[in-house]
Amino acid sequence: MRLGLVRSELTKILSTRLWWGLLIGVVLYTVIQSAASAAFAGLDPGAGQPTTPGLESPETLRGIYAAAAFSGAYIFALVIGVTGMTGEYRYETATPTFLATPRRVRVVVSKAIAHLVVGIGYGVVAVLSAFLAGGLVVLIRGNDLGLGSPGLWRAVALAVLAVGLWTLVGIGIGTLIRNQVAALLVAVAVTFLVEPLVSVGLYAADLEEVGKFLPSTASSAVTSPPAVFGELLPWWAGALVLGGYAVLFAAMGVWLSVRRDVT
Repeated sequence: MRLGLVRSELTKILSTRLWWGLLIGVVLYTVIQSAASAAFAGLDPGAGQPTTPGLESPETLRGIYAAAAFSGAYIFALVIGVTGMTGEYRYETATPTFLATPRRVRVVVSKAIAHLVVGIGYGVVAVLSAFLAGGLVVLIRGNDLGLGSPGLWRAVALAVLAVGLWTLVGIGIGTLIRNQVAALLVAVAVTFLVEPLVSVGLYAADLEEVGKFLPSTASSAVTSPPAVFGELLPWWAGALVLGGYAVLFAAMGVWLSVRRDVT
């Protein structure tokens, strides 16, 4: 793999306004999510609902710093992955790109690596935003930041990696559906609507063991937030499942790009 191709793909991404527009979204979403998680942790929700663990709980701290960072960044990483492929066809740059480098496998793999780097960058920014916003609320509430909490740094590192892997999922979706608007709608709808409904349905049907292997649920296991529906996979199993989805979608992108006509 030539580093020049990866640099070229990175230049494509960074030469547009989309990447930093999405980055602003990462920061804003993460700040709100992390601050809210820290503000309401351990408070009595009323209406007979169980009280969530307080700020002294390692699980809560992982939710504030790692889970909030992931949930605030992964959808934006997915979007930039989708547009990374669909943009080539929307703006008709796919033909000169593949003519310059006739071996399409190299192009698509370089594109996947470049987007993975950007996705990891989004994850790092999200984590920093979570520590800043969530940590500030934790201090205001009179608690220690809890940076030595068990499993915290592992969850933070995996959250960054998980965000990056979601760009590969986006690359696969963008290769499968060339129309940019349609690809974005499908990606966001499946992630935010279809998958949660499927998860609820599996839980209601006592098939939560199957639901553990859905992409978003596996991602949740990686960052170790409080489980909503049943138990999650162990963090290492969640990482393997998410990595498997990323490899599957990236491989699908390579395969389709080689077999399909450009126009």
